[in-house]
Amino acid sequence: MNPDNKIDIPASLENGNAGTDLLATYWPSIIVIGIAILLVALWIWRARRDPDHASRRVRRGFLWWVPTGIALFVAVALGVNTWVGYLPSVSAVERWLSDTPPNPEVISNKKPVEGTGSTVLPSSERRVTTASSGYSFLATIPSTATDVPNSGAWVYLPPDYDKPGNTKRYPVIYALHGSPGSAADWFAGGRIDVTLEELIKSGQFPKAIVVAPDLNAGPARRSTEPLNFPGGPQIEDYMVKDVVGWADKTLRTEPEASKRIVAGMSSGGFASLIYSLRYPEEFGSAISLLPYGKPYSKGIVGNAEAMRDNTPLHLIRELPRGTKQTFFIGQDDGESLRAAELINEDLRTRGDISTMRSYPGLQHNWTAARTMMPYGLVWTAQQLGWDEKTS
Repeated sequence: MNPDNKIDIPASLENGNAGTDLLATYWPSIIVIGIAILLVALWIWRARRDPDHASRRVRRGFLWWVPTGIALFVAVALGVNTWVGYLPSVSAVERWLSDTPPNPEVISNKKPVEGTGSTVLPSSERRVTTASSGYSFLATIPSTATDVPNSGAWVYLPPDYDKPGNTKRYPVIYALHGSPGSAADWFAGGRIDVTLEELIKSGQFPKAIVVAPDLNAGPARRSTEPLNFPGGPQIEDYMVKDVVGWADKTLRTEPEASKRIVAGMSSGGFASLIYSLRYPEEFGSAISLLPYGKPYSKGIVGNAEAMRDNTPLHLIRELPRGTKQTFFIGQDDGESLRAAELINEDLRTRGDISTMRSYPGLQHNWTAARTMMPYGLVWTAQQLGWDEKTS
């Protein structure tokens, strides 16, 4: 199949609006600005009706201008959120706020679920998936990597995962957040569970599991890339060894590289290229959204060897050919477009199946990632020959 063929996706996913609500529009910001204008108008009206001593006017004015200032701040914050697309719905806010797992959740994966009293989730006495809906939850993934603590991950189980008697295994999409970011990002700003269910319903992608790990090497949302740092946290080891190992041990996965997609946006998109190129035995496909050409993190940039080993073009030219991997690269029309084009050209020269799709008008934000992801998933499924019978 020609990797540059047109990609058709459901109309509901074309503009990145699936799973969003009023928070994804500028209406909340407009409403709050309207409230601020109303407060100013009321203050002026009262001041003209009730001229008073200057000191009393100042005190009364303070009572009006403080809430007005707060309203304007909230309006700006809502407007920025709409532009970035990070919290496009109330449910996204809830997920972002509950991004720290209290305890590990254990999922039975080796035996068929027996209906009532199942151990799909330790707190559940009923099925959590249905024939048409999957289930998303927060888990803890233990770490054996240097300077990386046990960390959270959001997980999506596809429809009918815990259907009585179901022993089917599923492909896995590993979704990597940007920087700064957290495990919740692909389920909050990315709405990946909503996107995947739309594609499953349309028959354009098989039922699959999603694992979105926290790659901060600690509780804070840090501005760093998920790589192995010389003398520091080995975040890449945590993702490739611990996260993948946990998923294969805990979930009913298909534990082959050909059934694993590593995807991400921004620094997560950059890392998806690094991981797939360095570990073809682990990841058969990459969906790299909004990537760039070279690492930027302190500790990598100052180390020539680490810089070279974490540059996609170097890996493409130095690592073995013939990996039979697929690479989808999605980019806006900004300054990183040329870097994405060069990566795609070198992948094709090496003999890989790759495509680079540019989406003019989109920015380097979650609205863009949410818009591009369904194209990447459908393209990958087409190149791999996946359909509903595959999983």
